[in-house]
Amino acid sequence: MASAETDRPQRPAAGLCETCRNARIIAAQTGSTFYRCQLSATDMRYPKYPRIPVLRCGGYVAQDGAAAKPY
Repeated sequence: MASAETDRPQRPAAGLCETCRNARIIAAQTGSTFYRCQLSATDMRYPKYPRIPVLRCGGYVAQDGAAAKPY
């Protein structure tokens, strides 16, 4: 018998966006979740809503402020 946790659909991992200081999570009323890149407001090289999972990003900054490799 499956537990309640396994019955729920798993959301795909967002890659670097999950731990990036520049990402904001947008939750839609339909239950969908989007990652919005704050860098897109000032730099057109970054898409407003990047394709998930993001595996490489030159604007990546770890949430804890630690120096991290963007790739």
